[in-house]
Amino acid sequence: MAFSQALESLSAAVPWHTLTIPSIILLSWLSIVRTFRWRRYNHIHRVYGPKYAAGQLTPEEAQEIVGILTRYEMPLILEYALAFALFKTYGIPSISKILAATKEFKSDETVSKRYADVRHPFSSVRTRPLRASFLKHDNDHLATWVQCPISGYTTLEGIEKPVQDPRANLAIARVNYLHSQYNIKWAEKYGWRALSPLESHAMYVLWVEVGKRMGIKDIPESEEAFKAWVEDYEAKNMVPAQTNHDVATYTTNELIYPVPHAFGLKNFARKLSIAALEDNVRVAMMQPEQPKYLRIFLDSLLKFTAWQIRYFHLPRPQWNYYGQIKLDLPQFEEGQEPLMTPLYFQPRPWYKPESTWLIGQFWDWFLVKAGKHADVPSKQFKSEGYRLDTMGPLKFENAGREEVYRMAERLSGCPVPGAWRTLPRAH
Repeated sequence: MAFSQALESLSAAVPWHTLTIPSIILLSWLSIVRTFRWRRYNHIHRVYGPKYAAGQLTPEEAQEIVGILTRYEMPLILEYALAFALFKTYGIPSISKILAATKEFKSDETVSKRYADVRHPFSSVRTRPLRASFLKHDNDHLATWVQCPISGYTTLEGIEKPVQDPRANLAIARVNYLHSQYNIKWAEKYGWRALSPLESHAMYVLWVEVGKRMGIKDIPESEEAFKAWVEDYEAKNMVPAQTNHDVATYTTNELIYPVPHAFGLKNFARKLSIAALEDNVRVAMMQPEQPKYLRIFLDSLLKFTAWQIRYFHLPRPQWNYYGQIKLDLPQFEEGQEPLMTPLYFQPRPWYKPESTWLIGQFWDWFLVKAGKHADVPSKQFKSEGYRLDTMGPLKFENAGREEVYRMAERLSGCPVPGAWRTLPRAH
């Protein structure tokens, strides 16, 4: 119906007999894209608009909205926004000094694991129920935060009693034992569309809930107040320091690792990463100012990408969601370790399974030779998978597990299921 209406409107505006066949094909495609690309946006506002207008949007509903945005609407740009938000915190000496002191950001090897442990927990919070009622790979915690129910239960259609899903609260609990934060300004600037007030509010509601569960006090009570607090904090605390520079440099090395050295591409990528920083962040990280043309090039490239996605790309189908972790709740037998595997891997392949097939082994070898990965999967990189309750720097791997369980149970209001508490084994 919507597509027919779009064609009728187009036909009223343009005399079809004056168009060539290529023009008709182009206009038809634009109409098809316009019809389907806004369906999820319309769904969000149809379902949640009334509750937003009444000021009654719950954290669980906010998580559903954020999950749609990060899995289907603008997944890559929101992931880049998250990466830059985490990166931005390294421009604050009180943070960078702590990170540098852990020794986890003092080499390319350790920063790779740290970065990976950040991404997956955030994904769980954005998409897996909250009410359970950027790290060794802090990235794994981030994915879990965003993609696992913050309610603590799966919402499987047709199942009368929801299955308890502790992943989000385990991730929040573990990161409360470690740390992190998030910002979306960069995403709003370069997404194929701006976030609506409802969607921005959902982001705020979700991360306020996460902050409360992490025990953070005095969180500003509105988006405007929070923005003002952030700006004031940055103005007072974001100042140059050598630890800022060191932590940022090792993290940048990790981000641009797959870029080849040929034709100066890696150096160009490094310059682009600096050009993407706000001036106050760049100065705090003691990075050189980049030529104006680089900023113009980067800004134009990202905005052109957003434009062509908006008008020429169909939206992601439901089955082709983007995420760091699988949405389905893993099933573990009694006594089986709750080990999981991410869907995407760092240049140093933390948590990537070792292939048992010759073709898979050849592919892993090829990725190393092509410069995309630093090594092949192995026990050194935890090829058996990761556990949410033991993530973090290796020296803390077996520390704090009981604290994590108690914290997760307090967050969810119910015990962590037995399979998720299975004692780690030697691998």
